[in-house]
Amino acid sequence: MLLFNARHELWIGERRGASTWQFPQGGVEKGSTPEQSALRELREELGLKRRHLGIPVRLRATHRYDFSHTPAHWVTRWRGQQQSFWAVKFLGRDQDIDVERHEPPEFSRWGWCPIDEVMRRVDPIRREGYAAPLAEFRALHEAALARAGAVPT
Repeated sequence: MLLFNARHELWIGERRGASTWQFPQGGVEKGSTPEQSALRELREELGLKRRHLGIPVRLRATHRYDFSHTPAHWVTRWRGQQQSFWAVKFLGRDQDIDVERHEPPEFSRWGWCPIDEVMRRVDPIRREGYAAPLAEFRALHEAALARAGAVPT
């Protein structure tokens, strides 16, 4: 999920015990729509309530990858992922984000990141998959600024 604040900065978190940064993510559970699953993941991983979130917008960008070495605990369960991406506006206050809520917590720390810095900060393995959704999000951001009569930063 590309969770963004009023300044169009994106939420990224450091994976607990891994020292790698990424967007929140998760799978689609049986019986749930992708949109419901995106909101559930934001609730679980970041402790957010529905009132803290705007309407999820599904981006056109997708990414598929296969593990070069499937982790032992995933053998017979998964060999990769098909990812879709959602842009969701954060309507709350920073204090509303609670990465300790999930058990076990997935993130040890987090921050808001300008669009131009995301690719430098996220784990290199995620960069290929993040390129298209970031470009799409940037275009949405610039269109919003143009409608408001502002200049892109």
